[in-house]
Amino acid sequence: MDSNEDAAAGGEADDAGRLSVGLVLSAGGAAAEAWHAGAVGALQDVTGWDARCAELILGTSAGAISGLCLRAGIPPADLCAHRRGEPVSDEGQAIIDRVVTPYREGRRERDWNEQGPQSPTMVARSLLPPWQARPLHAAVGLLPRGTRTTEALAQRMAELHPEPWPEARFWVPVVRLSDGQRMVFGRDDLHATAAEAVRASCAVPALFEPVTVDGQRYIDGGLHSYTNADLMGPPAFDLVVVSSPMSGTPGWSKVRGALSEAWTSARAVVGLGEAPSEAPDRAWWSEALDVAWNDGRAMRAARRQWVDDKLRDEVEGLRRRGIAVLVLAPDADGVELVDAGRDAAEEADGSDPGRAWRAEVVAAAERAVRSVLADGPHRRVGDLLRRAAG
Repeated sequence: MDSNEDAAAGGEADDAGRLSVGLVLSAGGAAAEAWHAGAVGALQDVTGWDARCAELILGTSAGAISGLCLRAGIPPADLCAHRRGEPVSDEGQAIIDRVVTPYREGRRERDWNEQGPQSPTMVARSLLPPWQARPLHAAVGLLPRGTRTTEALAQRMAELHPEPWPEARFWVPVVRLSDGQRMVFGRDDLHATAAEAVRASCAVPALFEPVTVDGQRYIDGGLHSYTNADLMGPPAFDLVVVSSPMSGTPGWSKVRGALSEAWTSARAVVGLGEAPSEAPDRAWWSEALDVAWNDGRAMRAARRQWVDDKLRDEVEGLRRRGIAVLVLAPDADGVELVDAGRDAAEEADGSDPGRAWRAEVVAAAERAVRSVLADGPHRRVGDLLRRAAG
């Protein structure tokens, strides 16, 4: 979803009233953490609005980590600097220094004699009734249980935020493995600490072990939606800010065009269609494999299309309720940067191999914020944030 299309709509409080702002932080791994840091830092720099003052912070998966950092009290500017690998203020450093447990992912041996689908009940409930089938949930239910463990993540989150739950509202969506139902820690009647909630929302299916809380197993809330922004209404806000680095689909049309050309060539080879006017440099099957699998473009673009479509529906629903919405998503260059994260991290040198790439993602988010708030239709959103900042 192009952030320039998401003009603010309705939802403005009376001049004498206090503006309420909700903040949505999407899933997306290390790229999302860096993007969120750059977004909230730039929002404060441009408008004066401190994301720690959001009436509600809704964080999914990696967004839950960023959200808990804010609820723990780390200033947005420090969160931004920390992701860049730069010095932070004494206030921010005191909070960051609480975390003493090194991050590591344990692994459990997979016993293939006992390992089958991780949730046959979720498969069944996701396919019935057929007109309401959820194929993605069914596919995840068929996958084997993940083997990576996240105890270290939970410990780090508990050190970051020692209290069981933030005083200010903090919601963390997860998916219940037994039936594929979305549940929300912090809103629903679920008994968990913030650290447990974040850990559950980060349990990527088939990669990490499901997290058990009160006898129920939960997995990544991103299975339902990377953003889950529909949860922001109700309650109603004057403005909802959505930081969504995994949406934005400027590269999809190029991938779709390349696949279409490969398909046209394939049909011509077997006599089912006319040959393209210009013969491709490579055989059709080589081009198709390269586009679809070898460099992962099609898979990444398809994921972004899914995220984008979900977010578009969520935003439209909020706007129908009269809530102004600001979506912060990458442009075409930002998409390439975010999606290149794995390769960038592997090729970088030094003790912190992802630092340079994270700094670039932070900078891209900052540019996106400044660009969208300078756009005519969004200037009113900037005014709302300035008013909320007081």
